[in-house]
Amino acid sequence: MSKILNKRSGIIAGFLAASLMVSACGSGSGDPASVRGDVVLSEFYVPGELPEAPGVLLRQETLSEGQTLAKAARNIRLFYSSTEGLQARDINAVSGALYIPEGTAPEGGWPLLIWSHGTVGIGDVCAPSYNGRSERDRTYLNPWLDAGFAIAASDYQGLGTPGTHPYMDSRTMAHNNLDLVRALQSGGFPLSQKVVMAGQSQGASGVIASAGLAQTYAPDVELAGIMATGIPYFSRQVVMGLRKNSDPDAVDASLVLSLYMLALTEQIDPGFKLDDVISQEAWPIVSKIGEACVFDFIGETTKAGLSANKTFSGSTTFKLLAATKRMQFPKLDLDVPVFTGTGTSDKITPYGMQQAFITDACEAGSTVSIHTYEGANHNQGLLQSTDSAMAFARAVMAGKDIPNSCPEN
Repeated sequence: MSKILNKRSGIIAGFLAASLMVSACGSGSGDPASVRGDVVLSEFYVPGELPEAPGVLLRQETLSEGQTLAKAARNIRLFYSSTEGLQARDINAVSGALYIPEGTAPEGGWPLLIWSHGTVGIGDVCAPSYNGRSERDRTYLNPWLDAGFAIAASDYQGLGTPGTHPYMDSRTMAHNNLDLVRALQSGGFPLSQKVVMAGQSQGASGVIASAGLAQTYAPDVELAGIMATGIPYFSRQVVMGLRKNSDPDAVDASLVLSLYMLALTEQIDPGFKLDDVISQEAWPIVSKIGEACVFDFIGETTKAGLSANKTFSGSTTFKLLAATKRMQFPKLDLDVPVFTGTGTSDKITPYGMQQAFITDACEAGSTVSIHTYEGANHNQGLLQSTDSAMAFARAVMAGKDIPNSCPEN
């Protein structure tokens, strides 16, 4: 693993570079942590009175042009109830979208794919049901519609709705994905009862967490299998293996992912505030964290030449380690088959990190269908997996046995 998880090797390295620089003597005011990125997108996204139960469809409307998928006959914005992920006590509202294929639904309804999206940002304006899907995601999702799958996707808690989005918090994404299924299946849509889930990057964490919590949190959801590509894996071994190989002078996208993780740390640590650990030089850019979506924010930080050394003030602390605990999966001995797709040239979630998840999931007893794409980067790994993932989805929906790629013990 050490040859792959090397210097500047992706999300973890950037995170560790940040964690080594954070202290409590920056430019902040000392006020309580801010709610970041909250705006009112439209009346549709305003919660109002909420039911006592999660998984209730609250309202729906047609998506506007630019928010749709080209191959969908119907593009619908959704609003539904879910269990708040950080404390797992209160009911909140979450937005999302449903895309229904052209034609007549087969007997039993359109087979349903739950899409768990990757990093978009933490501001409300970044919610995919409002901001639209990325070109990569449209390229991946439209063939599923062509193949006769309906697609539904949560925006996740805090994207489009009140509160800061708890970036990469696994329980939050699991609740949101599972409650979306419940809301749809009580909403009168022509959809199958059995579902599959697919996720890329942040979304891969979402579907793995969903599979881990399904039997305890939502035993009424018939989850047949999951497909995960570009998997971030925050085991202690992976984190510690990269600790010595981070580059605090690197100027790249990993800084933005570290900042999003720090925004999660604000939500779970009342004594921590993001603006307390940012240098005066960097704050004018970093303060836009809730306004700019991920690609624009990466562009701003890169243009300004911001590295961890230039962004974070003070000496060593490990505030970000608390965030990684929230990003870990509920369990690795999953009750449904897992399709994994990994690009060997992935620099965001490195090949070695993804292999570490596969190894641990196999050792825990999961059934894993392993797919490796030679030379593929983070995005290419997803796109090259489409046909194989679709075949996997059809097989598990039909109740067929999935060959286990894990080595025999």
